[in-house]
Amino acid sequence: MLVAPGDEELRNTAPRAIGALLLASGLLRVGAVGVGVAVQFRLSDLAGGKPSAVDIGLVGAAQAATEMVFAPILARYADRFGRRRFLVAGPIVCVVAVLLVALGVRPAELGGARLLEGLGAAAFVPVALGTVAAATSGDRRRRAGASGAFEASTLIGYAGGFGLGSVAYFGLHRGAFVLLAGLYALAAIVCLVFVPRVPPLPVHSLRVVFRAAVGPGPMRAFLPSWIMSFALIGAFVANLPSLLRHREVASQSLMHHFDVRVIGLFLIAWVAVFLVGIVLWTPFVARLGPSVVMRRSVPGAWLTMIALLAINHLQFIGMLLVVPFLALGILWLAGFGPAAVTYLADCSESLSADRSALMSFYTVALAGGGALGAVIGGFAAHLLGIDGLVILGLLLATATFFTLGAVVRYDRRTGSTPAPA
Repeated sequence: MLVAPGDEELRNTAPRAIGALLLASGLLRVGAVGVGVAVQFRLSDLAGGKPSAVDIGLVGAAQAATEMVFAPILARYADRFGRRRFLVAGPIVCVVAVLLVALGVRPAELGGARLLEGLGAAAFVPVALGTVAAATSGDRRRRAGASGAFEASTLIGYAGGFGLGSVAYFGLHRGAFVLLAGLYALAAIVCLVFVPRVPPLPVHSLRVVFRAAVGPGPMRAFLPSWIMSFALIGAFVANLPSLLRHREVASQSLMHHFDVRVIGLFLIAWVAVFLVGIVLWTPFVARLGPSVVMRRSVPGAWLTMIALLAINHLQFIGMLLVVPFLALGILWLAGFGPAAVTYLADCSESLSADRSALMSFYTVALAGGGALGAVIGGFAAHLLGIDGLVILGLLLATATFFTLGAVVRYDRRTGSTPAPA
């Protein structure tokens, strides 16, 4: 395993660097999700309460689109010119973008500002993951813990963003975007003060990086299953809240026009259970190896989907009896995230000077899979409501389980996980 310049310093200051990056990542995710929520309300106000669904969809997808496209490119330049510069500059670009959102009065202006926001996120997220991978190089236990903590900070960021975006816009209207821009600024300050400087690295060409990702090897075997897992998440995140808010449908108990506060509590409870599952699974990632944990956690998605299907067709008392199985399924599934991040970090050991560029495929899978899931999930929900979403979830989980077989077989064939512990 080759050691890139700066890796030793990062390992020596790992607790401080990892803690700072987790905090900054959480702040960035709260800001991104919060802006995503608040901008929907802004579009509704600008349209007099009757916004175009096309405008909402395009503005909502704008941030993810640029983040996905530019993540590999900016991550490579971060490795080449210094990672901390990008960890600071990315959130600052987001500050400018969110302030432009506050000034926007047309959907096109809001969409353009969100494109810029995605560019800032592309400069930050893969670089943060690459820096965490460098700080935990050679220490499987620490890497598994840091990967679990990164997934936890992301989930907390989602929950916080949903809550803060709604509450801030309700109280401050356009001023909410100034508040959310402040979170991005705070993330930049945290990285500037607490993340050690990593010198410019002798990076490989983008062709070499892409060959490592999509050529024969562990990443090519792994990426399809990760994209499908993010598609499953994207399908539910993009469609479940609106289905729960949908007018009552006699044949589906969960399509009951629930109060938005009840929906919010449901989503927060889902995140809380997932966080507990991450804590429980993390020690097993180091002990069993990430590929084994990923495959063993997928059946939790089957249990979750079956429980949701049952709840959707039961009366209140029956629902209460099935809820524990729903919680168990979420706990079971929660091991996938930290194991996947650990696996990708292990893959980055093959090109240690290009860690950020390789870790950018986390962003590509997140944005690409999420967008794919949102579209397919919308079509499934249009046809069969929550039942359609659950059926799609079962299909995606099954496909993920079988594609992970190739990952496990690769590890067995090589006699180890992608990088030695």
